[in-house]
Parts: sequence; structure tokens; C-alpha cells
Amino acid sequence: MTNNNLVNPENLILSIQVSLDGFSFYIKDTVTNTLVACQEYFFKNSGTPQKSLEEIQKVFSTTPSLNHTFKEVVVIYANELFAIVPKVMFNEQNLTDYLKFNTKILKTDFIVYDEIEELDLINVYVPYANINNFFFDHFGTFTYYHSQSILIKNILSQTSSTDNAEIFIQVSPQAIDLISYQKKKLLLNNHFKYETPNDFVYYILFCFEQLQLSTETTKLWLNGSITEEDATYKLIYEYVRDIAFYSSESNKILKNSFLQYSISL
Repeated sequence: MTNNNLVNPENLILSIQVSLDGFSFYIKDTVTNTLVACQEYFFKNSGTPQKSLEEIQKVFSTTPSLNHTFKEVVVIYANELFAIVPKVMFNEQNLTDYLKFNTKILKTDFIVYDEIEELDLINVYVPYANINNFFFDHFGTFTYYHSQSILIKNILSQTSSTDNAEIFIQVSPQAIDLISYQKKKLLLNNHFKYETPNDFVYYILFCFEQLQLSTETTKLWLNGSITEEDATYKLIYEYVRDIAFYSSESNKILKNSFLQYSISL
């Protein structure tokens, strides 16, 4: 859904999600509280921040609705370059140390963090500096977060307190974001890339095993680029029996709950 002739862009909030293999945006009217425009783009041959930036620049050059002065711009970075740290153990001087054991980082990487106040956690991560610079040149001031921070907040806003552990999965065409949560405690948070339904199922079952959760009784929630007709769903259902979808309304508009929820932060 696109609308290139935006009316009163000074009343609009633009939310953008960036990954190495895709770009999405969502525009909301703050006066009428309605969706104005949204679109997803998937990049087939983009494996680096530089190639991703080139694809994003192409999108901006052919999408007039992105070339306005908005009331607010929010950017969300979706990548595996993150680490969740308990707030009591967090020291802003040690950002590199939190990441170097989990992922490959460079000395030149720009490292920042989000606070997840609801769970007293800190998400330390690497945004793509070259893409950040492009947005700054294009929009001026904007706010940015990591997708895991948004996803955790989104799930907390939609779930009721339960004594049982549950697993939540946000599905994109080439990756899954997995969260396990119980009694206001984050049990697990990770990002996995996959190519086949077998890869998809392997990572999910691996998490069940690591957390010692039953595939017969543990609730598995799905959202994003997946339906009951997909091969990935049919295969996981052979192993996990209690599966449901969350954020069904947002799925009808855009298969990415990060974007809509980021506007309400």
C-alpha cells in the first residue's frame, strides 16, 4: 500500500525498518490515528551495509512519499549485532565487551543501546552507521532503536501474565526473531537466519531443547511472514502442537509488527 501524494506531512510519523535484506516503512497520521501508507521491499543480492544502502537509496529515489518533512521519523535496525544485558550488570563504558563474545564487530563500529525498562534490561547493538548517516542527511533529527527492543516491548504489551513459559517468533523471509518469556522474565532472545523450512524448524526446536520446554504443552506464538499454508508452518506443526498467531490485525496491513508498535513508543 503506497500513497505518494501525502496531505499535511507535518502531522505524520514515518517508521522505517532496515535490515541487510530488506526495507519497510509505515506512515501514520497522528491527527486521525490512521494508516496513510506502508510498503515492504526485499533485497535479493544485498549482503553488506553498503549494498543495502544502495538499495535503500533506490527506494527513496522512486518513492515520493518518503521525501517529505515529517513530524517524527523512527528507524528500526534489524540485525544479529546485539546483546541483551541485565541492567544491574550494565556499564556504559563496556559496550564493546558485551558484543565481542556474541558477534563479530569492528573497531570502527558505532555501538549504542536501548533501555527495556519493563524488564530492567539493556539491549546493546550496532546500527548501520552509513545508513544512519543517509537518514540524517535526508531527514535531519530522527530516533532509532533495535528491532529486538521493539519486539520485546510489543510482546509485553500484548501478553497477559502467565506462570508458563511461552515462545514468540517474528518471522521474516530469511530470518526469525525468537523470544521466550515467563513471569516478567526474559528466558531467551535470539535472531536466526534460515534458508529452508528445515533450518526454520531446527532453530525453534533447538530453543525448546535449551530451555527444556515441552513441545506438546508450551505455547508457540507466530507473527510476520508466515501463514498456516506455508511449508514452514506445516513442518513445525509436526513437532510443536500448541501454535497460535498474534498481532493478526497488524498482519493484515503489514507483516511486521515492529513498525506499527514503534510509532506508539
